[in-house]
Amino acid sequence: MPRTTLQIDGMHCASCVSRVEKALRSVEGVADASVNLTTNRAEVDGQGLVLGDLIDAVTRAGFQVSGTDAKPNPDSTGSKDRSIARWFDRRFALRRAVLALPLVVAVMALGMGAEVPGSAWVQSALATLLMVVLGTPFFFSAVGGLRYRRVDMDTLIALGSGVAYAVSVVELLRSSESPLHFGTAGAILWFITLGQALEHKARRSAASAIDGLRRLAPEHATVIRRGQEVKMPIGEVPVGSVVLIRPGGRIPLDGLVKQGQSAIDQAMITGEPEPVEVGIDDRVFAGTINQTGALRITVAATGAQTLLGQIVEMVEQAQGNKAGIQRLADKVAGVFVPAVIVIALATLLGWGLFASDWTRGINAAIAVLIIACPCALGLAVPTAILVGTGIGARRGILIKDPAALERSHGLTHILLDKTGTLTTGRPTVTAIVSAKDEYQSDELLRLAAAVEQDSEHPLGKSIVAYAKARSVEIPLATRFTSQSGAGVTASIEGRVVKVGRLSALAEQGVDVPEGFEALRDQHLRGSRTLVVIAVDNQAVGLIGLADQVRPEAAEAVAALKKLGLRTIMMTGDSQFAADHVARELSIDRTYAEVKPADKRQKVLDLQVGNKSVVMVGDGINDAPALAEADLGIAIGGGTDIARDAGHVVMVGSDLRLLATTIRLGRATTRRIVAGLLWASIYNLCLIPLAATGLMPPMAAAIAMSLSSVSVVVNALWLRWTWRS
Repeated sequence: MPRTTLQIDGMHCASCVSRVEKALRSVEGVADASVNLTTNRAEVDGQGLVLGDLIDAVTRAGFQVSGTDAKPNPDSTGSKDRSIARWFDRRFALRRAVLALPLVVAVMALGMGAEVPGSAWVQSALATLLMVVLGTPFFFSAVGGLRYRRVDMDTLIALGSGVAYAVSVVELLRSSESPLHFGTAGAILWFITLGQALEHKARRSAASAIDGLRRLAPEHATVIRRGQEVKMPIGEVPVGSVVLIRPGGRIPLDGLVKQGQSAIDQAMITGEPEPVEVGIDDRVFAGTINQTGALRITVAATGAQTLLGQIVEMVEQAQGNKAGIQRLADKVAGVFVPAVIVIALATLLGWGLFASDWTRGINAAIAVLIIACPCALGLAVPTAILVGTGIGARRGILIKDPAALERSHGLTHILLDKTGTLTTGRPTVTAIVSAKDEYQSDELLRLAAAVEQDSEHPLGKSIVAYAKARSVEIPLATRFTSQSGAGVTASIEGRVVKVGRLSALAEQGVDVPEGFEALRDQHLRGSRTLVVIAVDNQAVGLIGLADQVRPEAAEAVAALKKLGLRTIMMTGDSQFAADHVARELSIDRTYAEVKPADKRQKVLDLQVGNKSVVMVGDGINDAPALAEADLGIAIGGGTDIARDAGHVVMVGSDLRLLATTIRLGRATTRRIVAGLLWASIYNLCLIPLAATGLMPPMAAAIAMSLSSVSVVVNALWLRWTWRS
């Protein structure tokens, strides 16, 4: 379903989020809308959406759309209404707090009895100035909210500080001996403004992962044009250009090596620490580091089409999506502010009518309004997800669905695809067996490679690659022929050499010596595929090939077991081949000869009895199982369909990242739970304290400011302490 992204200004609490989501979902054609307070982004899904209608809906809710993923509708009223965004800008909160500090100190000193002629009137003048310097954003937003029938955090702050100021003005004009609250009003606004500045700084720190990813790619590229080096911004380099990358430089764009050889550090993209050797026609990626040799690459992808661009987009989308627990928190926050206003009014009337203490009632009501701000509740989940997805992205782990993080704690089983996941997916020569003394292993390899060098079959390419790796001189072959299922034939040095499966060559009249099959069984156990070499219609030897287990697979499986997961391998291969890999990796259980259509059913079968399943795969046939699993992890290098189906995508193929992914999910979930617990306990405990008069308004302002900061710091703690 098409998705539209809106950048929204003016949101500052969970009730704002709830209001915007409700407004967007009311637009015709919208199937779902998800708003993220931490990134200030709205993701809107639907058919036939009109951008102007979405902008108008946000505007009617009292907020401003500052950017979209498409050209805004020039007729939209939202494109003209910048009132809230103009006044409520947290980037300047710290400046306002610093500017107002002397005023706050002066007002509080006068309130404590500092002897100045006409001190009450001086207090009122300074407090009025404070209301302008610090209070304008809150009052402007609160009044604008009422215009759109919206109450939120700014409503509470405006009511709390405004009531304190107004009561003080009335008492001053009456020349009453009652205490004035100018200091309270000023202190409330100052502490909240300072808290917003600290919160904004912490949220920017939490969101820094995206900026860090974007900075991986250099801003300019050295393009070769007519033999000359031309420095160009990467946004202006067209596909097909030739770009020079010197040793030590970052690769600016995705491309194919046209000239040169080097080792590439891809750790920042794939999470794999070992440099990758590249040569002609090998693919290189933007943001990676060229370590040893100069390269010339032909640009294959630019901008958002590069792997780095796709990673950034996926991380942004993940940070814009919501975990299930966050949706619940948003719903609670949506009704929280009106409830708090009712509680504050009840507190005022209770003290005034039943205790005849209106002064204490005013203080208690102000404290309730200030302490109950739902900021912490709205920030607890998105900031933790922001940090967790950022950590993952820097290690080559793309968390597409934050809701999957919540399920990481209850995982019990992990299903691992074999081919391309636990193994490299590429057949490699494992054994060469001679059936005649005159044809030893090197000669057999030389003849087989000569025949196969013109073949397109993967097994043939593996034999040729193995021969080249062993520096075998491959002779020229003539009269090459290939028949599907019947092997290949060529003339080599006056001899007719055939390479193919035993049954196929036997059907062609090749003489198979007695005991040949026993020889195969004796020497080639563990080889998944066997090919026979025949010279002049005589079978003279065998070559065994097998898909090799990834070198880190055993370590990865052991790490998964330490996390309490039961490991299960699933493959379409024979039971013999499956058992061979399972023994090598100490896997608990195997499903062999599984048809592609049955993989999803295996996941469903395991989920019976409250089991929670991770599925790991890379192929098209793994996609249904990846989508069905409680947590689907798609391995890098696999198919696009598998990557789309997985909840998590590993950019690289290092299997050790599987355990890292689950640990990261569990650690992120712990931060989410801790943040929500703190926010909930904070409100449940402190609102009664404020209502009973045990917490003065100034203390409430300090506590409210610290609560939001503490929730963000709780999330950042994950980044500061993460070591895996």
